This record gives sequence, structure tokens and C-alpha cells, in this order.
Amino acid sequence: MTKLFSWLKAELGFLVLLAVAGVGAWLYVDGQRARADAADAVARAEKICARAGSDWSATEKATRGALCLAKVRDLADFRTAAADESARAMAAAMAAAQDRTLKDNQAARAAAEAARAAATRMEAADAEAERRNLVDREWFAAVNGVAGLRPPSR
Repeated sequence: MTKLFSWLKAELGFLVLLAVAGVGAWLYVDGQRARADAADAVARAEKICARAGSDWSATEKATRGALCLAKVRDLADFRTAAADESARAMAAAMAAAQDRTLKDNQAARAAAEAARAAATRMEAADAEAERRNLVDREWFAAVNGVAGLRPPSR
């Protein structure tokens, strides 16, 4: 163990140099990654700005990316407003369709009830005509009712 400590003591300068070189290499690689990430972020920002119809570069009145940021925010606000308006329009259309369906169901129910009542009146008028062996005004009114016509005025 003493030999090891004496060897470490003798080589301490080299070991420190090796450690500093390792840390330096790690910092260099990390810096390269940071620069690559920054370049990638700028490239993506330039693409986003181009798709938004704006420019990433700086102008006299704005810093780099400020005009693009404003344009992208406007587009995002427009998209949100359009989605909200579409949702409202869809909800209104669905409510109107539901109301129409309800009214159609009520009208169909009323028509079915009227047809059932007309058929019942026709059966009664037919039975009465057969009993009396006479087709009269009530029988014709019942036929008109089955056909969906209103009775003649008196």
C-alpha cells in the first residue's frame, strides 16, 4: 500500500493534468452540443418564421425573432378563435338539428294518430253504411279523412 501511495505522490502532477484534460474534454464536448442545439433551435425558428410568413432576422425597430414571434402569436390566436367559433357553430347546428328532429317526431306522431282516428271513423262509417245500406255524407267525410283530405264545408 505504501508503494501505491508513493507512486501516486510521484505521479500526482500527471494525474492532476489527466483530470484537468478530462474535464476540459467534457466541457468542450458539452459546449459543442450546446452550440449544435443553439444552431438547431435557430434553424427551426427560421423554418417556423418562414411558414408563418415572417422573417427571423432583426430589423431597425425589432430584435431578431420579435416580428416572427408576434406573427406566430397572431396565427395561434387566430387558430384558437377559429376553433372556438367552429365549435360554437357546430353546437348551434347540432341543437337546430335536434330541434328539427323533435318537431319531425311530434309531427309524425300527430299524423299517425290522425290516420288511426280516420281509420277508426271509416270503419264506423262503413259499418253504419252497411247497416243502413246507404252511403251518406258522413261516409264520404270518413273516406276523405282516410285519404288525408279535410271534410267539405257545410
